[in-house]
Amino acid sequence: MNQDKKTSSSGALNRRDFLKSAAVVTAAGVAAIAAPSILHAQNAGDPIRLGMIGVGTEGRVLINSILKCRVAENIQFKAVCDIWPYHRGYASRLLGKYKQPVTDYADYGDMLDKEKGNLDAVVVATPDFVHHEHAIACLEAGLNVYCEKEMSNTIENAKKMVEAAKKAAKKDGKLLQIGHQRRSNPRYHVLYDYIVNKKCCGRLTNVAGNWNRSKPLQAKWSEKYVIDGATLKKYGYESMEHFRNWRWYKKYSGGPIADLGSHQIDIFNWIIGKPPKSVMASGGTDNYPAMEWYDNVIAIYEWDQEVGGEKHVVRGHYDLYSTTSHGGYQEVFMGTEGSAVISEDASKGGFRREYSSEEAAWEAELLKKLGMDKKVPEKEKAGEDTQASGEGKTDGDIKITHSVPSPGRYFRGIHSDVAPTTEHQPHLENFFRAVRGTAKLTCPAEVGYETAVTVLRVNEAVPAEKKLAFKPEDFTV
Repeated sequence: MNQDKKTSSSGALNRRDFLKSAAVVTAAGVAAIAAPSILHAQNAGDPIRLGMIGVGTEGRVLINSILKCRVAENIQFKAVCDIWPYHRGYASRLLGKYKQPVTDYADYGDMLDKEKGNLDAVVVATPDFVHHEHAIACLEAGLNVYCEKEMSNTIENAKKMVEAAKKAAKKDGKLLQIGHQRRSNPRYHVLYDYIVNKKCCGRLTNVAGNWNRSKPLQAKWSEKYVIDGATLKKYGYESMEHFRNWRWYKKYSGGPIADLGSHQIDIFNWIIGKPPKSVMASGGTDNYPAMEWYDNVIAIYEWDQEVGGEKHVVRGHYDLYSTTSHGGYQEVFMGTEGSAVISEDASKGGFRREYSSEEAAWEAELLKKLGMDKKVPEKEKAGEDTQASGEGKTDGDIKITHSVPSPGRYFRGIHSDVAPTTEHQPHLENFFRAVRGTAKLTCPAEVGYETAVTVLRVNEAVPAEKKLAFKPEDFTV
């Protein structure tokens, strides 16, 4: 689960078109059409009564996103649950400022028991190792569930969540959404349209992604808020250090590759249209010995692909470093005719067409949408020497400007008219609309499970020191 970042966008896809949207294609290849008929859907005029399990850093990010949702007037917070009184108090005070009084609970079982009949949905934002426990309990209580990613720190428990979701859907139409929020981000839907439908990259050949930060997150706490040992043990923690920095330990999380990488690797599967056929990886605790999980990981994936009856392989790599913030976080898609770059950081992104590629109809259309139809796209030629005019020179004739970019026709920015306040907002709205029966989930349990298997196998590939093969049945429940 990642901390919230500022998101802004403008430009090419209007809200009506996005909501009506051409089909949103799931990783299983099934078109999810808007406004499905859902058993026991929430009446449009009724508020969705909401509970929160886990109101730490990520839980508060989600609370703030829900408060900013365009459908917020129909969301009514009723209860918050967290084993730490400090978290509960903070969340209760925050919601009180928005005239959303809540009852707080230390134990989720008490919340489900005492709030029976008073809740319609629950958001789960606890550490990964208890996601399955909390989500399954809520589904069995007849509630819709939004559960943060990763589904679990083990494939076995993620599978249990899918099984529970299937039973809940069959029994009374209850839903389980997994928090891979890029699946609902309007800018990523623009990206999907250009790569998959408009073929802006031609035939995909390679993908790449990275998420780099200069140090791992390390949470502190005041001694006056220490949880007693008996309570920590009751809920599965060995110490306050483990409770606050659970992402570092194998008992509680899938490590940085799950915490950060799963967001982006999920998008690889989505755009390519299927999960990978193999993975190999290298990583280690080279820089932060106190961490049990790898502080840096490089994973290489292969996907089988077929275009026009011809089979080929898409290869990709994902890099995650905890010693540098160089490059930040982004995803790159490369093909025979061009490339595309995108990030949840809306200041990043754009398309590049190879000079050798014929001008496509979408290029002129995009320029017109951007108000640049009478301008030539920005062109940057390989081999161009910025020092020819003296630019970027020092007395020692050492170039200090940026490296010469790849040649091609550039279209800066990937834009959408729908500008969410936070990156979580569209995904939460998709969940609430699905609860009301006016949308289908963009990341149901089956899709989240496919990503969990793709990502968690990296942790097996590192010590194996060899390529691991996936079987199709690995991704299904």
